[in-house]
Amino acid sequence: MRSSSNSKNAGFSLLEMAIVLMILGILGGVGIPLLKARLRSTGLTKTRENQEYALDAIAAFVTHHRRFPCPADPKAIGDAYGVEPKERKCQGVKAEGILPFRTLGISERFAKDGFKHFMTYVVDPNLADKDYENKTHLAPGGRLVVQTDQGLPALAPQAAQFPDFIALVLISHGERGVGAFIGNGRPGKIKGAGLSPHKIENFDTNFVFVDGGDTDDILRWETRNNFLKHYVR
Repeated sequence: MRSSSNSKNAGFSLLEMAIVLMILGILGGVGIPLLKARLRSTGLTKTRENQEYALDAIAAFVTHHRRFPCPADPKAIGDAYGVEPKERKCQGVKAEGILPFRTLGISERFAKDGFKHFMTYVVDPNLADKDYENKTHLAPGGRLVVQTDQGLPALAPQAAQFPDFIALVLISHGERGVGAFIGNGRPGKIKGAGLSPHKIENFDTNFVFVDGGDTDDILRWETRNNFLKHYVR
């Protein structure tokens, strides 16, 4: 009789375990997608907050130095890490990099998006050139192009007497970070497969970017005149 009683108790225990596992499976199937969605929403919110914080830091720099900061070299190490180049010129490929967070006096975490990937910082070279210190409002430009997903210029046509142009672009490369600089002294960018043309456009080196469209990138861009008017004191 004792053996039979033990067998029944064991059977009930296994049945109860099966029911519990089934319930956990159902809850997991519902809860995990909700958790992922929540984390993604939090990452997007944090990204926009960090982008706004970065723009405020750049504005403080422009207010003090009367020019825009050059990007930092993502593969730099030591004292050069997170610092704009000493020559203070960023022509060509040097116009793209990571935020020079140490030069701006901010934490490294604000140089990254809400998914902990480095944001790409691109600036019109003339605005960062020391030859245009105190004359950023007169500097020529037009090196950077931002398009809509339809291939049209995101910046409206400008009147000839009041020309404006895109001063900077700040890019979060999405949840996976494909296209973002690896940084921390390491060369290259995070790679991925099966990318859309819009996604590729935002991390190649032709200085043409797509705001929206078939990509998870989050672009924050400002024109020179708008930035000086609304951000710089």
